[in-house]
Amino acid sequence: MFTIKKSVLGFGLLMLCGVGLEAGAAESQNINTPGSVCNPFNANEATDIDYVSNGVRTIATSARRVVCGVVRHPVAGPGQSVFVDGSNSPGKSTLCALSSFTFQGTFNSATSFSESSATYDHLAALQSVGRFDYVTLLCNLPANAGGILFGVTAIDS
Repeated sequence: MFTIKKSVLGFGLLMLCGVGLEAGAAESQNINTPGSVCNPFNANEATDIDYVSNGVRTIATSARRVVCGVVRHPVAGPGQSVFVDGSNSPGKSTLCALSSFTFQGTFNSATSFSESSATYDHLAALQSVGRFDYVTLLCNLPANAGGILFGVTAIDS
C-alpha cells in the first residue's frame, strides 16, 4: 500500500513539473486594444472626442487627433506589426501614424497610412522596434463622426 501511494505521489510531482515546463515554453499571443482607451492628442480638444461602444470618434466640425498606446508583448523580433481597425463614412478618410520609442523615450521608427474604406483592417509594420520599445498609434479622425477607430491589435511577430 505504501509503495502505491509513493508512486502516485511521484507521478503527480512529475506531471506538475511537466506542466510547469510546458507553460514556460508558451509563445506570446496577439493583443487587442479597443479604441475606447485612446485619448485626445490635444487636451483642449477633449470634449470633441466621443467614446462609443465600438471605439472612438470625433464629434467636432473639423478633424481631431487621438493617440493610443499599443499594448504588446516584448517580442524579440526586429519589428512590430499591428492591425488597425475602423470605419469611415463615404468620402471620409482616417490618417494614422504608428511610432516606436525606446524605453528611454528616444524615437526609433515610424510608418503612416491613410484609409478611406467603409470598413478597414489595415496591416501596418514597423521595421525596427526594440524588445522593450513602446509603440503608439496617432490617428486623425474625420469630422462630424465621419469615422470610428475600433482599435489596434499587436500581432506576435
